[in-house]
Formats: sequence, C-alpha cells, structure tokens
Amino acid sequence: MGRTRAHGTAFGLLWAVGLAALTWGGLGLTGVHGTALDGTERATAVVDVVDTTPPSGLRVEGGPNADGWYAAPARYHWAAEDPESGIDSCQGGSVKPVDSSVPLTVYGTCVDGAGLSASYVGFSYRYDGTPPTLDPVAIPAVVPRHGVVVAVPRATDALSGVARQSCNGGRAPNTRRLGPHTITCFVLDRAGNLATASVSYLVVDRRLRQG
Repeated sequence: MGRTRAHGTAFGLLWAVGLAALTWGGLGLTGVHGTALDGTERATAVVDVVDTTPPSGLRVEGGPNADGWYAAPARYHWAAEDPESGIDSCQGGSVKPVDSSVPLTVYGTCVDGAGLSASYVGFSYRYDGTPPTLDPVAIPAVVPRHGVVVAVPRATDALSGVARQSCNGGRAPNTRRLGPHTITCFVLDRAGNLATASVSYLVVDRRLRQG
C-alpha cells in the first residue's frame, strides 16, 4: 500500500509540473530564454520601412527675382519633401557677384535619408549690382503760379534695363506756392537697384513774369 501511495504522489507531482509548464507557456513565460515577457512586449513588433521613393517637390529657395536677376551677393539652396525617410541634405551655393547679362545656369538636388536623390533641377540668373542713373529735368524750369510744370526723370540703365521711373510720386508738381520747389525722382532697374535724384523749379507771379 505504501508503494501505491508513493506512485500516486509521484503521478500528482508530475501532473502539477506539467500543468504549470502549460500555464507558463500560454502566458509567454516559457523560460527558454530565461526572460519573462509581459503583455506590452509581446504586442510590440519592429517593422522595417524601406523607402524606395526619391524626394519630391524639388525647388530653389533664395533664387533670383521674377526677371531672373540678382542685385547683391546672395546664397541659394534647393529644398524638397520626403515623408518616408526625410531629407538628409540639399545642395546650394553662392551667387557670383560679377555684372553680366549672360545667364549663368546652376543645378542641384536633395538627398533623402535612404540615400535617394531627386532629379536635378537647374535655374539661370544674371547679375547687375550697378544702380541705374537719372538726370531729371523740370519743364519749364520757371513756371507762373498755377501753371503746369512737368518733371522728367530721364533714367537709364545699361545692363538690366529700367523697370520703373517717376518723379514726385507720380503726382503733378505743385505750382500754387510762389518760390523755389524741389522734388525727388527715382528709378528702379530690373535687377532691383534703386537710384534717386532731385530737380528744382521756380514758381513766379504771373504779373511779374509778364512785366
């Protein structure tokens, strides 16, 4: 009878050990690696994302003005977007500050985090760092009171050309007050250079002038 009890006890122990092993295995606590895994770790998976798409929207920032001119030293660079691996680097450069009407073309690109580059994009620019000139004149230089005087900027620009010119803000010169008057004229070239100059005229009493 003692042997029967011993056999039953041994069988019970084996059954308990087996049940415990099954329970731990179901919980992820197998002990094979010697580490117990909690629910968060078992739910976490590492996913490798492979970026096979190059950057998009490649463009130049700091480029020339709308007419394709620079008027002062500047830096430019390319920019782009890449929603997958992000932008790692973009090319750029400095404007060559030498007056020239011959377009200079430069190319560049951006590289993403996966090492992929966008198709090269270029742009051309010209450089004019010299302000225009103007030699304004008032016609007539002596005008009777309440008369009409016209101010002419007479602007010139040998490189990029004149974009806009005006005197007295585009308003007619004042001839209501007797005496000398001075107005300012300006000229803006296509590169963005600005120059100003003044011109004077004299308003006199009509009766004195007739006398």
